[in-house]
Amino acid sequence: MKKSLFVEMELQTGTEKLTEALLLRGFPVELENDFISLRNGSQQDLHQLKIFLETLNVPVFWSESRFQLLTNHFPLHKVKEIVHFKGRQHSVHMESYQFKWRSFVNRRYGIRTNTINLCPYTAVMVKALNEAGIVALAGCNGHRKHNPNFQLSGVYYGVWFSIIQERYMQALKLHYKWNVKFIREASNSIIVANKTEEDKWDMNKVLADCYQMANVLTEHAAELREWKRRTFKRKMKQTPETFKETRDMNQLFDWMNDIATRNGDCKNESTPHILKRKI
Repeated sequence: MKKSLFVEMELQTGTEKLTEALLLRGFPVELENDFISLRNGSQQDLHQLKIFLETLNVPVFWSESRFQLLTNHFPLHKVKEIVHFKGRQHSVHMESYQFKWRSFVNRRYGIRTNTINLCPYTAVMVKALNEAGIVALAGCNGHRKHNPNFQLSGVYYGVWFSIIQERYMQALKLHYKWNVKFIREASNSIIVANKTEEDKWDMNKVLADCYQMANVLTEHAAELREWKRRTFKRKMKQTPETFKETRDMNQLFDWMNDIATRNGDCKNESTPHILKRKI
């Protein structure tokens, strides 16, 4: 017999519901022994989380950097209030050197983003990308009018995500097709969702897709950072920067993917087949 989603939800404790709601809104929290804490220990996230819970009148008890829900029941309307909490307009700025090969190679983690500012439904993916070492400047859920997307720091991260997507996300059952698009004018790249003309944008489906992809990135974050560190070197810069200047993204993908294949990913140390695709 098929499992009842309603029964599964009702069997969750209030703390479990709160934990999942915060995760879906982009806060990297984890639950242990009835206490909720931030997984990466960011002081910025901790400060924002305290403000967030106070703003929404969620009754919690803090013990240093951990907190506990002060009620056994956490109603569905409060879960929705957290998940749907609107982001705020904010500026995003990166220096030109941060789009270069050297920055791509040297950086191990992404950037710290203000979770409350991020758009709902896509915030979880922005945080996961940065945790996996893929610099995501911002995310937009499209507001039911436009294609949801994530702005990355330069073309190299776009290609790198494409390689990871091929290796780690092929089995995901996503509602939309998420592909990397390269912006010529800005020498930049975005991850963008695509749909058929007949379909409409559904924010719950956008969230479901982002949550699936984010889970993969979070689960393998340490592996992906190590794979990238082991694979790409500063001395290689002439080839990728030439492809970048000529805007030959297919050649850049093939070159980076070939090197990544020969180094082997942490998920499977045996050398996988070389991927060849047009992007």
